[in-house]
Amino acid sequence: MRCLVESYNDLTEIKNRSLIGIRALLRRQVLIKVISLISGIILARLLVPEIFGIYAIVAFVVQFFSVFGDVGLGAALIQKKGELNKAELSSTFWLQQMLVWVVIIIVIIIAPLAVKVYPSLNPEGVWLIRAMVFSFMFSSLKTIPAILMERNLDFNRIAWVDIGENVVFYVVAISFALAGFGAWAFILAAVIRSVIGTLIIYSLSSWRPSFHFEFVSVKELVRFGLPYQGNSILGFIKDAVTPLFVGAYAGAAAVGYVNWARTFAFAPLMLSESFGRVAFPAFSKIQQNKELLGKAIERSIQMITLAMFPITTMMIALGPDITRVIFTDKWMPGIWAFYLYCTSPIVVGVVLPMYSAILALGKSKILLKMTGVLLLLEWGMGVPFVILFGFTGIALNQPIIATIFFFIYKYVLRAEGVMIDIFKNIKWQLVVSIILGIVIKAASLQININLVTLAILFLIGSLGYIMIVYFAKKEMFNELRNYLQKARGVKEEI
Repeated sequence: MRCLVESYNDLTEIKNRSLIGIRALLRRQVLIKVISLISGIILARLLVPEIFGIYAIVAFVVQFFSVFGDVGLGAALIQKKGELNKAELSSTFWLQQMLVWVVIIIVIIIAPLAVKVYPSLNPEGVWLIRAMVFSFMFSSLKTIPAILMERNLDFNRIAWVDIGENVVFYVVAISFALAGFGAWAFILAAVIRSVIGTLIIYSLSSWRPSFHFEFVSVKELVRFGLPYQGNSILGFIKDAVTPLFVGAYAGAAAVGYVNWARTFAFAPLMLSESFGRVAFPAFSKIQQNKELLGKAIERSIQMITLAMFPITTMMIALGPDITRVIFTDKWMPGIWAFYLYCTSPIVVGVVLPMYSAILALGKSKILLKMTGVLLLLEWGMGVPFVILFGFTGIALNQPIIATIFFFIYKYVLRAEGVMIDIFKNIKWQLVVSIILGIVIKAASLQININLVTLAILFLIGSLGYIMIVYFAKKEMFNELRNYLQKARGVKEEI
């Protein structure tokens, strides 16, 4: 009986700490997104697209080597059962430092080769890469304290570290951009961010490395970490098509336009992230009841698209105006890439609940295979599209890949006995959102667009949509409110 009581108390403590951690992470997520959005707009107005592209390429080169300098030790320590002893922690720390310094030396030596691959970097790019690699070194020093915080579910401290790093990065980047440092503004910001982040996390942690190393202490960790790191490398290669191929083929400015278009278009995805966090544990609870799971998926699709569709259509309608007023005309060459990337937020509202349901059914191996398919599609279509249509071509694969995965997800769910009706649950909000987009676009053509009129159009469009939903589909409006309330309840149960 005593053991049962102790186990119950331990479980209760884990639930309470998890809830505090989730709330801290959600607050961090919102705050970081707001900081990044505002700072990104300021930097976009101060710097030319080529500078953003150069930074993206430099960061990619460093990440490319750093991903091979990690053998998944962090994930292995988090996953390991039982308490971590001092020998394991110290040995892991020094093994990682050895790998990190091997990467640093390699990058410093071969940095000049990057200019041959990326002519748009110019000779200064060699020193940008060499300077950037030291941010990787300082970041590696944080690994053990961060892991100990995660194992203790101390996400509140982790959130403060993340927020502090982001504030430092953007303050430094904007300051040096104003001073005319160009691409060095980003590099110096990245290095200083990693230094400050290391100081913050060690001030919050009592752990300190000792001069002790035993390979036997990390042997099992490496066995777990290598396959895990293999998955990370696969995902990294999938996302490398823009900085690797577009940067080499079309130049740094093209990378800058593509990254801007993606970031701008993906802004509404902030709304879906909280739904995704709730959907997986919620679907997992009802995975045995396939009929109920199907209804839950349909309900989630209906609720997410209710918010996602109108925001995305208004962004599409006002895209050129937003670009000119907020980002300035120098970003207009990326507008068609922005339009194509906007298909992702629209489709995510449909496929995210389907993805969460497949994961809840325990089909993680299928999802891993899908990652492989996605890698082949990203490169298989992205490369020829860029050759045919320029840098905008890399965004052309977005609607195609989204459509393919929509049918794949639906097929997998049907094979598992989960039947869903997509069109019935999106048709109303899709039609109203399209009409809303057309009306907003027509109105924008009749008035002089500035920051004030742009804000008014967004406000009128949002209020108009909410009123239509409330009066025409009041049951849907109430369901969204109930959905959010139940979602909060699910989070509190985690």
